[in-house]
This record gives sequence, structure tokens and C-alpha cells, in this order.
Amino acid sequence: MDFAAGLQRRMLLGYLGVLLLLYLISVASAWGMSSARGEIISVALCVVGLAVAARAPLGRLRYGLAVACMCAVPLAAMLFHDIDAAQVWSVVPLMFSAIYVRAWHRPATARVVALVIAAFAGVALAVAPADVPVQWYGMFAVCIVAGAEIVGVLLAALYDAALRDPLTGAWNRTGLERRAAELMARAARRGETLAVVALDIDDFKVLNDQAGHAAGDRVLAQLVRNWVRELPDQAIVGRLGGDEFVVVLAGHDDTSALALAQQLAAGGPVQVSAGIAVGQPLDARTLEALIARADSDLYRVKRERKRAS
Repeated sequence: MDFAAGLQRRMLLGYLGVLLLLYLISVASAWGMSSARGEIISVALCVVGLAVAARAPLGRLRYGLAVACMCAVPLAAMLFHDIDAAQVWSVVPLMFSAIYVRAWHRPATARVVALVIAAFAGVALAVAPADVPVQWYGMFAVCIVAGAEIVGVLLAALYDAALRDPLTGAWNRTGLERRAAELMARAARRGETLAVVALDIDDFKVLNDQAGHAAGDRVLAQLVRNWVRELPDQAIVGRLGGDEFVVVLAGHDDTSALALAQQLAAGGPVQVSAGIAVGQPLDARTLEALIARADSDLYRVKRERKRAS
């Protein structure tokens, strides 16, 4: 399990744990009252979510169930509240559920989830015995959606920055692995192959020695900008270190991958060597194997170029 997936799971477990503690306190304080039924259901949902997410790695189905439990916990309590103050308290965990989803998922998906949470919150307000002002329906919706968008965007931006190379904007190794895992999952569902293009700048040390490291940095940044413009939207550009880069994309065979590699190698201010590897997106080891094969092909190209010169 990679670092990002582990962090995502730990945050989910931590939030479910906090919810469990809060609703256990609520159950204790409201014991014997009819409104406590909702809190008891919320506690049960927390336990289910924690049990589902306890074992690593957290698969797609178990993750979805755990997140659904997290979002449903405050909604279940709201259905039985008979005082308006309890309903106001519930908006806070609803906001944090939407923020969590916004921080870890694509904006379009997260916005849909936030709207669904807000819609269910409106239903819970209408069904619950507590008599609340009409304005609260809008207040809940605005707090949930806006909270997710404002705070979640900040968290998502910090997370994205942690997974990128600060000089070039390419994905670092952790970011590359995470994005490639998503790409491989889509490629596997669609029956597509996975292509890896390894890229390396020829004599980069000479460039740094003659023109200075600042000039070398500018060249690296310009190359990545050029590659991003030439690549399809779903392609991933990662920096493995120094002047070594890799491009991962789906739906290319050996011929089209070779043509793309030659295009990327020829489009910059310096001479670049490229190697390719194409295979089936089978599992997490696929990426490592394809990078190794593409790297081997790259050095074959370098050797042939030196012999020719």
C-alpha cells in the first residue's frame, strides 16, 4: 500500500473514531429519550465503518462502504432529533464528511457527493420531529457545499503539492504511483494496454557545468511544459530524479508508443533519449516492471546513438 492510500485510510479511520466517541457521549447524555434512537444507529454505523476500513489495503468496495457509513452517521441522528439545537450540531460532522470527500476525490465527484449529502440533510430536517425554520434548509446546504469547496480545495491543493516535483510540476514518485494506479484501473476496465515512455536528457551534467544549474533547471521545466502540451489529458508525467522522467498512458501499442516517444524526445531545446515498454495493467507491480523495461530500452537507444556517432 502506498503512502497516500495509507494516509487516506488513516484519516477515514480517525474521523470515524471521532464520530464514534461523539455519538457515544450523545447516547449517554440522551439515554432513555426517544431522540437517542438516532444516536444509537449512528454509533452502529461508526462501528460498521471502522470494521470495514480496519484491514489494509482498503479495496474500492470496502472504502465506498466505509465512506457511506461516515456520511450517514450524522444523518441517522438527525432523523430522530426533537429539538432544533441538536439539528444545528449535526451540520458540523456533515461538513467534515463532505470536506473529506473533496480532499481525496476528483472535484466533479466530490461536488456531487456534497450535493447528495445536502439533499439528504434537507430530507432529515423535514422528517425529524424537531421544528426548524425554513431558512435552515438553505443554511445546511450552503454550509455543507461551501465548506467542502473552500476547506476541501485547500486540503486537495496541499495534497497535490506534496505529490509533485516543485521545480517542474511533474509528479514525484509517490504521485506517479498513485495516479498510475488510477490509470491502470481504468485501462483494465476498458481492456486497454499500458504504455510507459522513459525520457532522459543526454549529457545533462555537461549542460549544468557549462551553463550553470539555473539554466539546467529552466531546461527541465521547459521540457515538462512541452511534454504536457503534447500529451493527452489522461497521460501522467513523473520525475524519477535528476534528468530522468517517465510518461505513463493507456491505449497505446508499441508502434504508437514509439511514435509518441520520438515526438517527445525531439520537441525540446536539448537532445533527449527515449525508451518504451507496453504491457497489460495487471497489478501494482506492472508499473515497476514497465518502467524497468522502458529504462532498459532507453539505454539501448543511448548506446546505439553513441556507436553511430
